[in-house]
Parts: sequence; structure tokens; C-alpha cells
Amino acid sequence: MDFISLRKQYKEFWYKGFSYEIEEGFYKVTFSFEIPGLSEFETVWKFPDRGRQVDEAILSRLLFELGMAEAISYWKVTCAPVLRVMCGSLTEWQIQWWRKLFYNGLGEFMYVNGIEVSEEELLTLVCEPGACSKLTDSAAYSGYLVPVGGGKDSVVSMEVLGEEDVTIYRINKDATVANVLAAAEREYKTCFVNRRLDPRILEMNKRGFLNGHIPFSAVVAFSTFISAYLQGIRYIALSNESSANESTVVGSFVNHQYSKSYEFERDFMEYIGSFLDTEIRYFSLLRPLSELQIAWLFSKYKKYHKAFRSCNAGSKQGIWCCNCPKCLFVFIILSSFLSEDALVEIFGENLLNEEKNEKYFRELTGLDENKPFECVGTRSEVVMSLKKYLEKGGKALLPVKYADWLMAQPGDVDTALTEWNELHNVPAELVAVLKEELR
Repeated sequence: MDFISLRKQYKEFWYKGFSYEIEEGFYKVTFSFEIPGLSEFETVWKFPDRGRQVDEAILSRLLFELGMAEAISYWKVTCAPVLRVMCGSLTEWQIQWWRKLFYNGLGEFMYVNGIEVSEEELLTLVCEPGACSKLTDSAAYSGYLVPVGGGKDSVVSMEVLGEEDVTIYRINKDATVANVLAAAEREYKTCFVNRRLDPRILEMNKRGFLNGHIPFSAVVAFSTFISAYLQGIRYIALSNESSANESTVVGSFVNHQYSKSYEFERDFMEYIGSFLDTEIRYFSLLRPLSELQIAWLFSKYKKYHKAFRSCNAGSKQGIWCCNCPKCLFVFIILSSFLSEDALVEIFGENLLNEEKNEKYFRELTGLDENKPFECVGTRSEVVMSLKKYLEKGGKALLPVKYADWLMAQPGDVDTALTEWNELHNVPAELVAVLKEELR
């Protein structure tokens, strides 16, 4: 089942509609999709109902947009050349916005599946006729909504915000998030949402239809905006760093973290502004910082060191798998600031001493051309961290094996810790707080 033959057989994908009802204290939202001749699909979300009065037109529009983002998961099964929207209208500018998200957000998916097409060739979006009127949200908002996945980055955001009015945003049950919140030594308000993909998508995967990475953070973006609207929260404070802007495949647009990039963050708020005038703002609190700076800050928050997990394979169970590039990256980026004993206490072993990790080591450092398809820092940050590790007297197998090459590379950790990326949307009052934390 290849890209070309599937597109010939399944020429359209339908975003059929969405509906919602208030059920047991939640807005239960059902999104309906179909690949004609193959399968129907439904995604179900549950958002907490705070009892706040809402404008039905605004809520419906925000839900429609979340459905557009959810469509990507099912559309990619056959990559139908036409996506027909049957439950809402889009302007030509908005259509172009979605085509850009599909193309850039599925860059890794296309690369892995050997798909070589232009943005124009990939997808034609067809909508029902009708005007897209701009809505005005006159409600007042306050506080911060902070998505937490259990990794070090969101922990840093929680600590930087300190005693501010923070609500933690969680999707589905996750042992690591629970452990992190227990370690926080503070009672946080929580916005717990539930998302259920249609199990038929797993059947499609088993049958050999197209599969791969989607821009899930774009789905999260729209879902956090809905949650902020329902909860009356002004700021959606992400924890994406400047390092997320670097491409995964050298010399290309392919970036595993595209929907965590500054480009997407900027585009997202511009898109929201195309149909809604509101006080709610979406930004990354950590955008001015690098992974190195975030790791340095996190190294000081010792109460979280046994609780956090950044491993995609093990975080739901609250473990480190110690056998993936994400585990190795986190070990390396923290090695500049924590002792080997402290790192082994966190991970259970010295990951730099394992020959099985050499492939990931080479990819992370840039010895091999492409980075792993994971949310990891830049190649230069990894190299600087390993140089610092060696300077501190580290003797692990992999850094020692490549010591001459590593020490010949430019850059050092101490200088990198003083950097500040001006491409960000952090509110002015939080810029001062973040800079003070860096001191």
C-alpha cells in the first residue's frame, strides 16, 4: 500500500461534522470523519465544564478547528488528494494555513514513507460555501494554563511561574504527570481532559496503510485554547524552547518538532486572530531559552529528579526505558550540571557507557547527518554538554571514544548559558521573571 496507489483508490477524505453535549460535568465532543469506501472514524474529547457561560458560536468555531487538526490522524491513512470539509467554512487564507500545517507537520511522515510532493500537490481543501465571520469574545480572563507531560521542561515552567494562578492541563491518565504533581509540594488546580482516538485507526495500521508522526502539538494547541475558553484562563503557557526550531533532517524543512517551533506558535495565534478577537494568548514561556538553559534550571529543582520522565516509551508507566534517543539526550543534557552518581540514581545506569546507544549518540551529536525523530535539543547543545562532561573528568565509553572529535568542536556550556533568544511571544511581565530565574 503505497502513497500513489492509495491516492488513486481513495480520492477523498471527509470531515463530516462534530457534536457536543454536557454529560456528568464534561463537554463531550464527538468528531466524525470518513474515507469513503474504506472506513468511518470518530474521535471523542471530554473537556471539564466549569459552569462558565459560553458563547455557542465561539465554542462551535473552536471545536470545528480542533476537528480540522484531528483530521490529520485519519487523513494520513490514505493521503487522499481531496479533503472535503462538510461542517464549516474557511477563507482562502485559512485554507492555505491548513495546507501549510499538513505539509510541514507531516514532514517527518513524508520523509519516512518516501513521499516526495510539493505543498500544492499534497492536498486540496474543499469547503462548503459560506462566509467566515470574525467573532468577538468580550469575556474577561485571568491566570495561566500550563500543559504538563511529566518532563523537565514543563517542570521549569511550573517553577518559574511560582505562586501565580496556575492550572495544570493534562490529557488522559499518565503516571509520570501524577508523580510530578505529587513532588511539586503545592496543590495545583487541574484541567483534566480525555481524548480517545478511534480504535479503527490501529486496525488500519496493522493492515499496512500509511502511518507515521503527526503534528500532535497542533492538536494540543487547539485543545488548550478550548480549555482556556471554558475555564476562563487568559494565558496558555507552553514549555517549548528555542532548540525546537532546528530541523531534524539536515538541509530540509523536516522537523519532528515543527508544531513546537516558534514558526508554528506565531502562525497559530495569527490563525486564531483570523476568526476570533479574544484576550486568550498562546505562547511558550521557555521560548527564549535553549535546552541547555532549561536543563541547568531543572538541575536545581531536586525535588522533581526522581519523579520526572521524558521518555516517550516509558512515561505513561512512570519509567525510563534507557534504550531510546530521548533517554540518552536527557542524560547528556543534564550531565553538565549533575554528577554521574546523581544521573545513575535518576536513570538506573550510565547511558553513556552503553555500546547499544552508539547509534543514537552519533545522531544526537551530528556525527551522523540526521537527528533522531524525537523531541531533542540541537546538535551543538549535545556536543557542548559532552565536552563539559569530559572536562569534569567523565570516563564513560562513548564520550571517551569520540573525545578528540568532541573537543575540537566549537562552543562551550558556560557561554551558551548566557544566551537569550529574542524570537518569542512571552508577555513583558514574565520576561523579567524568566531573566531573574536565569540569574
